[in-house]
Amino acid sequence: MRALGGGWELSRRACRGGARLCSSSAASGTPADRYTHGHSSGVINQHSARTAENSARHLLPSLRDGLDVIDVGCGPGSISVGLARAVAPRGTLVAVDVAEDVLPMARAAARDAGVTNATFEVASVYDLPHPDDRFDVAHAHQVLQHLSDPVAALRELRRVVKPGGLIAIRDADYASMLSHPVMARIERWRALYRAVARQNNAEPDAGRHLASWAAEAGFEAGDCELNFSVRSYSASSDEEDRRRWGRDWAARCLHSDFGKQAVEYGLATRAEMEEIASAWTEFSENSSAVMYYVNGELMLRA
Repeated sequence: MRALGGGWELSRRACRGGARLCSSSAASGTPADRYTHGHSSGVINQHSARTAENSARHLLPSLRDGLDVIDVGCGPGSISVGLARAVAPRGTLVAVDVAEDVLPMARAAARDAGVTNATFEVASVYDLPHPDDRFDVAHAHQVLQHLSDPVAALRELRRVVKPGGLIAIRDADYASMLSHPVMARIERWRALYRAVARQNNAEPDAGRHLASWAAEAGFEAGDCELNFSVRSYSASSDEEDRRRWGRDWAARCLHSDFGKQAVEYGLATRAEMEEIASAWTEFSENSSAVMYYVNGELMLRA
């Protein structure tokens, strides 16, 4: 990623000025964005297992003491805590989520970890309550995949990041989720999840779209660095992590917004969701079972 300057600086500034209009227009439609996961206990349990070390490795080498970071879509705050530590003691972290009910968990996570340089607030990624050029770094983990307008979100993140700052994005590609042994009901889960997400006007295979979304948002190719990483669940990597993945998806098929939406949209029956949940339980109890998938990891120079 190259430094910005010269004539490009003028056009970049013009783009940043226009981003507010674009994001405000998108913000007026945010109630239509329906979060596929929701915040059931199975979802929170999975999300709480994420850390800066296992979910933001692409960003951590760029963080240092004194930087100001915004973490968008922070959920229960388990990644936020690690990001705040990486810029302490002089740096600050502002973590935001559109769901107010999850923020007490994030505040508790920071308090329990002894993190004092982080604050948590309700905000939409389409319309962040911060001035232009406020942060050195913006981070969004598994967020763009749930948005009806990820391009507007990228423009808004660019608006609040200082010239030359970084925007770090990580999103999964659900189509890449493969398991062994192959189980028809888990194959059905993958197809069903993608159908539900698209019914919500979201993109479950977001990892492969990150570069094209960045281009639409006005970033030049030279300011983008896209890499891919594989997340795996197996006994050889972390047996308890693999068990939790299976148990939580079993619960999510029955009790999360995803499970409820699948039935509501007429894409599955409650009986089918119970069968899929049973398959996930079987996965969790099989010590030789494996699942892996690809994440797209995008670093953008603002």
